[in-house]
Amino acid sequence: MTDGKPRIRVKAGAVAFPAAPARQKPTMRYLRGDRSGVLNMRRAITRDAKIDVREAAERASALALDFMHNSGWISGAADQIVADTVGTELKLNARPELSALGYSDKERADWCRFVESEWRRYAWNPAECDLAGKMTVPEMVDAVVRTYLAYGEAFGVLDFITVRARRSLGLTTGTKVSLVAPHRLPRTSREFEGLDQGIFHDALGRALVYRFRSRDGGIEVDRDIKAGDVIHVMDRGLNPGSPRGISVMAPALKVIAQSDQLADATLATALMQTIFAATIKSPEPSEQAFQAIQTLADSDPPPGFEGDWSSHVGGIAEDLIDIWGMRIEALKEKGVSMSDPARINHLGPGEEFEMHTAATPGSQYIPFSQNLQREMARCLGVTFESLSMDHSSSTYSSVRMAVSTMWPITTRRRERIAAPFAQALYEAWLEESIAEGRIPLKGGYQAFLANKQKVVWAEWRGPEKPSADPYKDSLANKVDLETGAATLQRIYAAKGLDWEEELEQAGKEKAKLDAMGIPAPHGRSQGGSGAGPLGGAADGRRDPIREGEDA
Repeated sequence: MTDGKPRIRVKAGAVAFPAAPARQKPTMRYLRGDRSGVLNMRRAITRDAKIDVREAAERASALALDFMHNSGWISGAADQIVADTVGTELKLNARPELSALGYSDKERADWCRFVESEWRRYAWNPAECDLAGKMTVPEMVDAVVRTYLAYGEAFGVLDFITVRARRSLGLTTGTKVSLVAPHRLPRTSREFEGLDQGIFHDALGRALVYRFRSRDGGIEVDRDIKAGDVIHVMDRGLNPGSPRGISVMAPALKVIAQSDQLADATLATALMQTIFAATIKSPEPSEQAFQAIQTLADSDPPPGFEGDWSSHVGGIAEDLIDIWGMRIEALKEKGVSMSDPARINHLGPGEEFEMHTAATPGSQYIPFSQNLQREMARCLGVTFESLSMDHSSSTYSSVRMAVSTMWPITTRRRERIAAPFAQALYEAWLEESIAEGRIPLKGGYQAFLANKQKVVWAEWRGPEKPSADPYKDSLANKVDLETGAATLQRIYAAKGLDWEEELEQAGKEKAKLDAMGIPAPHGRSQGGSGAGPLGGAADGRRDPIREGEDA
């Protein structure tokens, strides 16, 4: 009877081995096995980004904060990032579309200037913008960028103070904001309730409620806040599908720790070598000498010796010990001293004082540490020179290329993180100001609600791009303007300025200089006497300075 399986007949005394599989030839495919097996040792799986963020974010943020508090490299890099991204402040450049409300170009420009001036008064008054009355809007934006570096996200909660409460506090506006640390939003997830990392979502995936944990009278309590009142900024393109962020430093945390460990180990070795950097070589006999004396005591006395041989040898040993004891006492009293500059060092006969130089750090320390710093700078989005403050090997071309590489990262961070926070607060403030009549708008509050996205549209200007040679950059801007490759708006925007404001100011300066009979400096290279950035005299007058005459 058979079960249908093939049978293998084996002769008596023989051993059966399974047939060896046919050896496959290497083929061209992804992740093909290699002899070293490096990839096989690195375990990796694919899963939803929100799971990776949820598991690692708390640990990553704790380490990032620790390094920002205790590492000079990382603290300085954070300061540099904040300075490059925000500068002194993000300046509002209102860009509303008001033609549908009956505004002319001049009326629109005047309205924008008025709104910008009112916003600046509000933003620089802590009592008006901060619920606690402690921080200005520029300070809040700085904190948002710094918090984003550590947590990968930042939160602000909008609040509103009634007119009655404002009177008691002496305030004009009711729109206020409070910064909330991301760890105050626990990453609790219950998918059957729609709760994902502390945020409730609807069926479409839109945020409904944020469940923050606040401290009330020494007790931790949950506080649900509507999504419309929460400003949540993060780089959502980094981990698509994740409702929360993770520290920007997460990929470089190991490297930062290695850099600290390398510095600590190198310093410890150098200190040890410095402490034991001086030795004394002595010709005095050691343990072998005592053994020789003992051997001499056990041997027979030489011919012709009279007396007790053992006592004689013992006396020699005692005299030798007394000599060493006196030498040690002399060294203690007036011997070698490396701390007293007025002390004369005394050595015994035949002794030699030798100094040792520290062998740490070795020749490979600086290249290796610089490589770690380059990896940290690459992850944080700053140049190696700004992180390490080492410009010894920099050239004009290398600095220009480094800035050109990193500056798009800075502007992107400004547009993704800093500007959205300021924009959300600006929209709430502008809506309140129009509703209460402090900022006039044709059609009133109803017209604002019907055209809200067109009215609140704005741009936020930050510091200009760093330059290795401002003169060469100015010449490049001049050529671009003359060839039509650039506009005044683009050039002034790169400098963090509003081109209309600058031209208006240039016009005022020219009018005043003309009234005083002083040639304006604008446009001299084009043969004019001050028509503006594009050059050319408006009235055709000669420029005595350009023509070598005495003004």
